[in-house]
Order: sequence, then C-alpha cells, then structure tokens
Amino acid sequence: MTFTLVVPDLRFSRQAGFNPLTEMALPGLASLLGRADRNQLGGQSAEQWLRGHFKAESAGAAALSRLVDLPAAAAGHWLRADPVHLRADRDRALLFDAGLFDISAAEAEQLLSALNSLYAADGFEFVMATPQRWYVRLPQAPDFHTTPLSVVTGQDIHPHLPGGPTALQWHRFLNEVQMLLYGHAVNDAREQAGKPPVNSVWLWGEGPEPTGLAKPCRSVRADDAQVQGLALAAGLPFRALPPAFDASGADGELVLLDTLGRSARQGDLYAWRAELERLEAAWFQPLLAAWRAGSLPRVQMILPGDEATLAASLGPAERWKIWRRPARLEECLVMGS
Repeated sequence: MTFTLVVPDLRFSRQAGFNPLTEMALPGLASLLGRADRNQLGGQSAEQWLRGHFKAESAGAAALSRLVDLPAAAAGHWLRADPVHLRADRDRALLFDAGLFDISAAEAEQLLSALNSLYAADGFEFVMATPQRWYVRLPQAPDFHTTPLSVVTGQDIHPHLPGGPTALQWHRFLNEVQMLLYGHAVNDAREQAGKPPVNSVWLWGEGPEPTGLAKPCRSVRADDAQVQGLALAAGLPFRALPPAFDASGADGELVLLDTLGRSARQGDLYAWRAELERLEAAWFQPLLAAWRAGSLPRVQMILPGDEATLAASLGPAERWKIWRRPARLEECLVMGS
C-alpha cells in the first residue's frame, strides 16, 4: 500500500523578485522531492484532486460534509451556507471566510435564529454544525450553480455569485441576508469590539449524495469535514489530523495536511514560513526517515496548485537512486518553473 500525503498551499505562482523560501532550510522536504519521481498534473485544488481520487466528482460538497456534521438531519435539499465577512474595496466586495476570524457558538446561534425567523415561512431551515460551518435546507432542489468557498476566499465575490436560470433570485436572497445581518445586535457588538462583522453567508456545495465511491486507501486522516465525508461514504475509517507524522498505521493511509491554508489565505508570509518550518520538523523529516528505513514502502506526495499540481512518488527502487540529490525547492514549488 501507499502512504499518500496531500499538502495544499505549498506551491505558489512565480512573481518577479519574490521568493517566500528565501533562507529557509528544509532538508527533509528537499530530499523527499529530490529522490522521488515527479510529474506535473493539471491545475486543481486539493478538493478536486481528492474527489477524483475517490471517484466522487459528482457528489455535492454539502452532501459529503453533512455526513459528518449533521448525520441525523432530515433528508432534503441542503447547501452549505457558511458565515463570512464581506469588506468593501472600491467597486469590489472581498470575502473572508470564518477560518480567518473568530465567531462564538452563541453569536452563531443568534444570527441563525434571526435567519430562521425571516425565512422559515418560505421553507428554509438554517442549521449550525460548528460556529464556522452552517447549512441551509432549501424548500426545493437548487436550480443554480455555485463556487466553492475556498475559491472565493480573499477574492471579489461578484464573478463568483450563483449562476444559472434562477441566479437573480439568489442574488436578491443574498442581499436580503446581508441587510438582516448588517443591522443585527451581534454585529454591532463585534464592531464595537474591533472584530469583523459576520455580514453575509456563502451558498455553495450543491450536488447529489455520494454513491459508488472508490476505496483508494485503507484509512484517512483529516480535519476537513468534506474529506471525512469522503472516507465515510467510501466505508473507510478516519481520524483527526495529528500534529506530527505518526508511523503507526501509516501504510495505506491518506493524510490531508492543510495547516498552511490559514496563513496562505491571509497573505501572512511570516506565519506561512513558520508553519512550513514546523511541518519540516514534524512531518517531512520523520516521513523521510520512515521511507528510508523501509517501514513505509511507498510514499506519494500531492502538492495541489491552481496552475499545476505536483505528484511525487517514492517506492523501493528510489532508495537505491542515490545519485538523485535533494531538490531545489524553488524549482519544485514555484508553478511555471
């Protein structure tokens, strides 16, 4: 079996005069990538790669994460309706997801209560899974298409608003939600405390229930509810992401190591570098040692990127390819190199 490590937000686009890896020592990562057989795949997110890996391309994101978040919820047409902060920027409205700010359960409950009071008569039901993850059950199947929250974070929302035959109806719906949340006492208190208001929700994740998934691994380790849902739908065990590489049970395991995401979305280079240094010590060096010792016969690393995804494979044969030197990380991690 193969140990698969998926690491989003490690690759970056080339920018003149900018190298986030300057003066960083990452010998474990460099040795893993240097010894591996490397292939460039098409640009895709970690979510897209994982869906393809499990043969779950058509399943709805809300349907997947709801398996974990709301296993006892009534059947129906569910969407993710995650709390977000919109910030005006000239003629744009930039979106920031709840992973970039704090929201308490009490605040979330009050905001959801207001939404349910306004929309219950229309057949909508808003539900909190966690303070950062909300859902809405629709009165009928959605006749529109949406954009995943991960794609929109930090971006102008206008090119990503719902599209399709009923798009304008849902644009009006979002405007109503924003007006309701704008004047809510929770947001008044947040602004007085210097916190960003939770002034909208982002609708996304339409699609059918997952069926007929592949079993490409023995088990999954991830904190992401959608990935846990993939495991559950495939009949595979899953556990939370550990803080460091754990060799016990690692053979045949798939791990989503997504801890670079918050700093990447915030554009916080110092935090990104600090987390990458932690991953080097806690994950890459121990993984390299386990592979060299033979306790993990095969290792696959997937580094997703919008422009290109890097797949790096290490098997028993690569242990003898001692002429392969540690990789120059800028060449491996900069997309377009």
